[in-house]
Amino acid sequence: MKRITTIALFAGMFAVTVGILGFSGNSATANMISALPQSQDNVGMLGHVEYKVLDEFGNIKQYMQNDNIVVQVGKDCVARAVFDTDVDPGACPTNAEFQYIAIGNKTGGTIDDTQVTLEGNACATASVDGEMARKLVTPTFTASGSGTGTIVTLDLSSNPFTFGASNATAVIDSGIFNANTSPDGEGQCSALGTTEMFAIQQLNVGTGISVSDGDSLSVKWTITVG
Repeated sequence: MKRITTIALFAGMFAVTVGILGFSGNSATANMISALPQSQDNVGMLGHVEYKVLDEFGNIKQYMQNDNIVVQVGKDCVARAVFDTDVDPGACPTNAEFQYIAIGNKTGGTIDDTQVTLEGNACATASVDGEMARKLVTPTFTASGSGTGTIVTLDLSSNPFTFGASNATAVIDSGIFNANTSPDGEGQCSALGTTEMFAIQQLNVGTGISVSDGDSLSVKWTITVG
């Protein structure tokens, strides 16, 4: 289930189950004794992403939060990071950590788990919707405890995206990637390069949030594993 809540000043946090895999079973065939069914704890990833727009004076203009979609390549990269020792592990060729948050202004589209970029293969320009910028963030980890999963947080609150006259627009979507783009002098995307995307989410059901000259946008992803 996906839902979006827009709150002018403040909102609580939530998490939405992205995927849970589990199994147990037995079988009955003539002259065969089945093993007792074995149970196992559910293992999944819970996703939560928050957005906060501040004006040039640091006042909160808009706050938004939503669940995320872990894309197919992201799932493959997670599995291969645990079980595959190849230098070029299949669908995760760069084999790098997912430590980059990107924003884009692709309009009029939908998102699904087959995507590999925020919007096609182009950076945003005056006439083309695309990725606007990426920022490196150092993840923090809260170790798994009894009955709890491992929590990974990527938070740009102390280093938000900033906007001036040249890039004030509507921010439509955000994603997590495992390498940087080639940024221009203002830190905006100039070439996507070869990277993998872990997760994606639209803002406000694809209509986005408007940012003005002097605004800043912080993005915070929280992912719980297990």
